[in-house]
Amino acid sequence: MRLNKFLARAGVASRRKCDALIEEGKVVINGHVKRNFGYQVGADDVIVCNGMPINSLPKTKVYLVNKLKGYISTSSDPQGRKCVIDLVPSDDRLFTVGRLDRDTTGAILVTNDGELANKLMHPKNQIERVYIVASKLNISRDKRGHLSKGLDLGDGTKAKGELQRLETRGGLIYWKVVLREGKNHEVKRIFKALGSAVVHLHRQSVAGLEIDKISPGKYQILKENEAKKLLEGIPK
Repeated sequence: MRLNKFLARAGVASRRKCDALIEEGKVVINGHVKRNFGYQVGADDVIVCNGMPINSLPKTKVYLVNKLKGYISTSSDPQGRKCVIDLVPSDDRLFTVGRLDRDTTGAILVTNDGELANKLMHPKNQIERVYIVASKLNISRDKRGHLSKGLDLGDGTKAKGELQRLETRGGLIYWKVVLREGKNHEVKRIFKALGSAVVHLHRQSVAGLEIDKISPGKYQILKENEAKKLLEGIPK
């Protein structure tokens, strides 16, 4: 296993941060500083990162969390705000897979495997995300079709997905949005580009995993077959 992948898998940090640690000479293997990202870690190698020995790789754990409003999706926050990982009791270093805005609720994955988190977040792997959106303003059928062809978000980027009107309830219009790239604030930017605005935003599922049976603020650890299916869904 490549050194940067090994460090990410060990839960040291994200792949990108592990690359920086290697480049800065913070990784010592068998008593020697190693700056080669692609170094193949052997079974007998003694690895020390930032002065801390890495004795073994933890078993991969993946949690499906039903995020509450008011929680942020970073691994830590200097302002002391509530984080998604606070909802998962674990001694492992945890990573959120992608981000949901602070005011967004619903499905988000948390794992102790930094390499897996990196793969699930990468746009090229087209991991499906399904959202339920409430808005006050309608979007015409013609405009809705723009998303399936590639919608210009007005800043040089495009979003592509599916938009379906579900129902009108309590003075709000409800929509189902299916996306596969995970751009920053993507749903809100899509609705703005279509002449509407998001009032409520909830992610119903991620990577085919729904949170219907998980209470808000609670989590479910993926069973072995569910984790295996998740891994199989990532292109090699």
